[in-house]
Amino acid sequence: MNLSRPRPPGPVRSAALPVIAVLVAPMVLAAPSSRVTADVTAPAGGIAGAVEERIAAGVDLASGPLPGTGDGGEQFASLLTVDLTEGVGVEYVDGGGLTSPATVADMVAAAELPEGSTVVAAVNGGYFDIGATQAPLGAGMSDGRLLTSPDPGFANAAVIDAEGRGSVRQVAFDGTASLPSGDLDLDALNTSAVPADGLGLYTSDWGDHPRAHVVYEPGADPEDAAVAEAVISEGAVERVSDTPGSGPIEEDEQVLVARGSAAERIADLSEGEPVEVEHTLTAEGAEPRVVVGGRHVLVRDGEPVPVEDDSRAPRTAIGFSEDGEVMHVVTADGRNSGHAGSTLAEVAELLAASGAEQALELDGGGSSTLLVREPGGTGPVLRNRAGDQLREVPDGLIFTAPEGSARTSGLWLRPALEPRPAHGSPVPPQADPRRVFTGMHRTLAATGHDEAFGPSGPGAPHSPDDRTDELELSAPSGHGEGPRFVAADPGPVTVTGRAGRVRDTVDLEVLPAPDTLLAAPRHLGMASTEDTASFVLTGVTGDGRRAPVEPVDARVEAVPDLVEVTDRGDGGFEVRPRAGEGTAAGERTGTGEGTGPGEGSGVLTVTAGGVSTRIPFSIGTRTTPLADFEDAREWTARSARGGAEVRPVAGRDGPGLALAYDFTRDIRTRTASAHPPEPLALDRQAFAFTVGVRGDGNGARLMLSLTDAHGVGHSLEGPAVDWEGWRDVRLEVPEDVGHPVTVSRVYLLEEDPSRAYAGEVVLDGLTARTTTGS
Repeated sequence: MNLSRPRPPGPVRSAALPVIAVLVAPMVLAAPSSRVTADVTAPAGGIAGAVEERIAAGVDLASGPLPGTGDGGEQFASLLTVDLTEGVGVEYVDGGGLTSPATVADMVAAAELPEGSTVVAAVNGGYFDIGATQAPLGAGMSDGRLLTSPDPGFANAAVIDAEGRGSVRQVAFDGTASLPSGDLDLDALNTSAVPADGLGLYTSDWGDHPRAHVVYEPGADPEDAAVAEAVISEGAVERVSDTPGSGPIEEDEQVLVARGSAAERIADLSEGEPVEVEHTLTAEGAEPRVVVGGRHVLVRDGEPVPVEDDSRAPRTAIGFSEDGEVMHVVTADGRNSGHAGSTLAEVAELLAASGAEQALELDGGGSSTLLVREPGGTGPVLRNRAGDQLREVPDGLIFTAPEGSARTSGLWLRPALEPRPAHGSPVPPQADPRRVFTGMHRTLAATGHDEAFGPSGPGAPHSPDDRTDELELSAPSGHGEGPRFVAADPGPVTVTGRAGRVRDTVDLEVLPAPDTLLAAPRHLGMASTEDTASFVLTGVTGDGRRAPVEPVDARVEAVPDLVEVTDRGDGGFEVRPRAGEGTAAGERTGTGEGTGPGEGSGVLTVTAGGVSTRIPFSIGTRTTPLADFEDAREWTARSARGGAEVRPVAGRDGPGLALAYDFTRDIRTRTASAHPPEPLALDRQAFAFTVGVRGDGNGARLMLSLTDAHGVGHSLEGPAVDWEGWRDVRLEVPEDVGHPVTVSRVYLLEEDPSRAYAGEVVLDGLTARTTTGS
């Protein structure tokens, strides 16, 4: 979920050329960071120095950085704590069907809630059959109604029982289909696969995904497999087929899908014969009401459980106290420029330290999603960062609480700057905004809330009660200038904010003046006068402590005068070329590489707190060759769930590389990749890549993988290769990529399980469109 912020009105005023002074327009306040003390010695929920928020009665969020172990570096975790005795509801949700994935945000929006309640948080569910049926691999139950049974290896589940207590338990499915010929064991309910010689039951909860995929066996000849399907309506056989169907299943229908020996029994059924189906899910003695499946048990009896997986990735996990009355949900950031991710062992340690007696791994990676309402907010917003846009998943959990009166009874005060930008933001991550340098400003934001920590004021429940413009700030040292606090002597300080009758406090740490000023990124590139660039400033003290520097405290000089610099309103700076200027100025100073109007290069000198830094910038692009395939014999091929081969061939005007692929071996996501002998590294910013492609018309999607300067991987998506003959394909580089980048492979992707084919494309002339400066 991207949190958009409007741009401040108008550009910042300029001093006499060639100096551009960054003055301050009224700040447009960002989505709030959080509220807590800046110098906490006791861990909050296992996270030392955590930001803590009261979300609703019985619901709290603690979030903050964690020291890494080994090569992990700093990590960032969010811990949601839910007191299940405080009237908080926990419900299982899906995307409208088990094979109809949706983002957790869309599930929240579509959820049917009891009157007088509201969603205050939501989290993704367990692992699923990604790239194929999309069905959950673990069990799923909603309000006592069983939706799906667990696949082998996914019997562990988070269970909320009929009395509202939570636990981690192994669940087991048992069922019987009573046929005229005798009883037949029922092996699965709405699962991604029917076992060999087994019988599966499919209901309207399944969705409309083709049921032929649940009996698919990679490498097997479909004609050799015994398969049968019987549709049961009102307790009698409606029809029997040797080909599983597709499309929605009616609510009054039950579909039995069988393989092998079980298929022989189902195939013998005749229209009108009676069939009765019974099934149940047991949970080690508990009476389950809500169930979501997971994978590894991470904590047992309060102690972390060793797991043979030391990879780093975004993570989601859930745990419970010994009495089952407190739930803990953890997400760990990963795959972004700030954090590589956490290991399962590290997540287990955090859950155990937070008081979880037992805990379970849910789906992580790009699926990891934690939405939590902000105090006074109108609905839950994304809190974790998994390095990508929200992934569609089959299921999740939502947490509901009673709505409040909408009468303002409290205030939420916090720094306005969001240090962890959402996916796609051009602004890099920033240092902790609860730190500020002496003599500098920290912009604060304030939102009113009611007694239930929900939205209040005249706009409730559809808009938050923004009290920022009313803020009156006071502190033992330092002073307020509207919503900005001006720091004084170094040390901890509690700032009080008042807006009418309500007040709140925020604890900040005032640092001495910085010894060093850093800019991120260190080089700014703009493709044309229509493009923009953004940067942020960080000050560093002599002992290594860091804090963001806001535009109000900085002065910027640009030589030559090719750009104007403005306050983005979110703690960052925006750099915009001056249209029609550039080449002459660049040549006059000896710095220009411009080849047209508005093109050129120069340097920004930024000063704050008595220290300065220089940021080179350039306007305009050039074509940089990356691969001409003269070394085509040294390229290699790899494939996921398919086949791939590469070989040198003639291109359009010189050498080319043929990439042959076979996507007939599986129905799940398949790839065929061409890898260079060594990764293709750039030494400057890239805006786009272009590759010549001789298409085969089959429709596989062209992709390019790269790793950015922060070690984060990105997949650039090109078009489906649905043409024959030669075409130049351009793949754009996202704004949030850290430069320079390294290209690791060009590949073809097929995600549609209904498509099976083989073919060959030819690649010719991979180039990058890059900045003109180094």
